[in-house]
Amino acid sequence: NAEYMGESLSMPFPLANFEVFSLNERRNTELVRLLLVASELQWEDKRLTKEQWEQMKPFTKDRCLPMVKEHWMGKTIEYSQALAFCRAIAEFSNFYSTNQWDAYLIERAIEQMRDVLKIIHNVYDQNQMKDVEKIFTAKCGLELMKNLVKFVELDGKDQCFFTMGKRVTLAELMLTHMCDTLRCTVPTVYKQVPELEVMYHVILKKVPKVAEWIRTRPHTDI
Repeated sequence: NAEYMGESLSMPFPLANFEVFSLNERRNTELVRLLLVASELQWEDKRLTKEQWEQMKPFTKDRCLPMVKEHWMGKTIEYSQALAFCRAIAEFSNFYSTNQWDAYLIERAIEQMRDVLKIIHNVYDQNQMKDVEKIFTAKCGLELMKNLVKFVELDGKDQCFFTMGKRVTLAELMLTHMCDTLRCTVPTVYKQVPELEVMYHVILKKVPKVAEWIRTRPHTDI
């Protein structure tokens, strides 16, 4: 499997076609979608009902969602663990870094945002959304957001990027996903960190294809 996986990752990604399988939600799948859009790769968005997934699940390798299938030259590779897949694609498409310090800055920001989103997802899964802002604040969500802004490399008005290179990376794409989630779930708390909204719009301006995807993608609660 390792040899086969290595062969896949050495393939010319622009010639491959990807299928992204998930339930009809953003959650852990949205970063995959945003990255494939930003990388201008060929892909299809396959949103499943729970019933469709239960039928499909026994025939998959890792039996978990999200799942990505790569098709190229008659071969099909299955990828699970969305963030690991994103790192591989990001390295290929220049949304990561070969510089160790920048790689650390990217990962630090991503882990901070995952902590923020984890609070929202847990509240949603426990059907407590009517109290989401109260719970989010009690679980230090606001502090996590404020600390995230401190990670940004400040440079005059260009206060948007997590790395010294001042470019959009996997971390900035993750930020657009986080902001969209916070804006629709904890809007009052979100407005207390206005820097995030500024960063959000700067990123979308830098990557117009991502902005277009966000405008036209299917609507979901979370």
